[in-house]
Amino acid sequence: MKKLILFLVIAIATLMTSTGYGQDETTEVDHSYKPLKVNLNDDGSKYIRFILWHQMWLEGGSGQQGPKFSIRRSRMLAYAQISPRFLILTHFGLNSLGAGNLTANPNSQTDNQRSLLFLHDAWAEFMVVPEKLYIGSGLHYWNGISRLTNQSTLNMMTLDNPGSGNGDARLFPWNNITTSDQFARHLGIYAKGTLGKLGYRISVNNARNNIGTLGTVPSFQVDNNVGTGTWNYAGYFKYDLLDKESDKLPYFVGSYLGSKEVFSVGAGFFHHPDALAVNTLEERESVTHFALDAFYDAPINNKLAINALGAFYNYNFGDTDGFNTGGLVPSSGTILHGQVGLLFRKAKLMPYVTYNYQDLDFTPENSSEVGIGLNYFINGHFAKITAEYSTGTVGVAGAESTNIFRIQTHIFL
Repeated sequence: MKKLILFLVIAIATLMTSTGYGQDETTEVDHSYKPLKVNLNDDGSKYIRFILWHQMWLEGGSGQQGPKFSIRRSRMLAYAQISPRFLILTHFGLNSLGAGNLTANPNSQTDNQRSLLFLHDAWAEFMVVPEKLYIGSGLHYWNGISRLTNQSTLNMMTLDNPGSGNGDARLFPWNNITTSDQFARHLGIYAKGTLGKLGYRISVNNARNNIGTLGTVPSFQVDNNVGTGTWNYAGYFKYDLLDKESDKLPYFVGSYLGSKEVFSVGAGFFHHPDALAVNTLEERESVTHFALDAFYDAPINNKLAINALGAFYNYNFGDTDGFNTGGLVPSSGTILHGQVGLLFRKAKLMPYVTYNYQDLDFTPENSSEVGIGLNYFINGHFAKITAEYSTGTVGVAGAESTNIFRIQTHIFL
């Protein structure tokens, strides 16, 4: 009870601080958002745009001794439109910095004490045909297999999960995370564009290494990266039935908060030939994933707006069950995801529910999770507070009940 009271006191203090409780409201202050943009010519068609964001978490629940504070994300992204034909983007930052991985020497090169700041994205893009075809290359986020695999972390409707190793299903959209990519990014070449209402993104990528190993592959051979340099192929295609979404950047919006009327259906794939080594480095299985999804986000009237997303995922690791990477997805099987939220526009509140169900071959028990959350939009997605309670059965070695409560403060400029 004492831990719960302490948790609630901290949460209320965080809320009061973030909303400016107790400040003198008689003086009108300009809270409107103005992009951090440097124009390079008079009409602003050539520019450099900077985006900064922080997400702070306070959480407690199953398996924790008490409330835990962490920096969920601290990021900086910059992109430059130096001419109508050329765009360059760089994105770096850190994720999930808490007391457990805080270190006095962030520059240490040991496995457990290395710097958490790293490069997320770095690509350059060339316009071939306006709107229809753009080609780029680098460390990129133009992903298959679904909308959520390409989601922005700036404007999600729900909370995500950092991958605490407890088997939480919500890492499922990033189907290769910790395997062939660098934190959901691949190094390769991509093409993207729109043909009428059909949007597409496809990529050919030089994998960081193979997906993984099963059986008796000698560890020293794996450590020496034998097999590095294989290629994989990914794509996502969606059709906008109502308002058209921007594809200037790969990051799909989680909720437009009633400012657009969007209804899209999509499908995507990922294929990595001979990616999985079984017993020997010569014996291989190919990895193939695909997904289907539908997204709806629209105003109902001047008081309400709705957000809904449903998705189906199928993972296939050849003729194997897949493998355990500490609670992450790599296992053959299927996952269902659904979420719906209702925005009370004048109150700036958005309650929501989420549901995940996974039937994976590697796990002896199926897993499911229900989340109930509430967004408070102080200034749209630029400043918001989210509280979420999730409960369900998760786990790799067997079903395990979890109950977790999280509060996130989020600001981006």
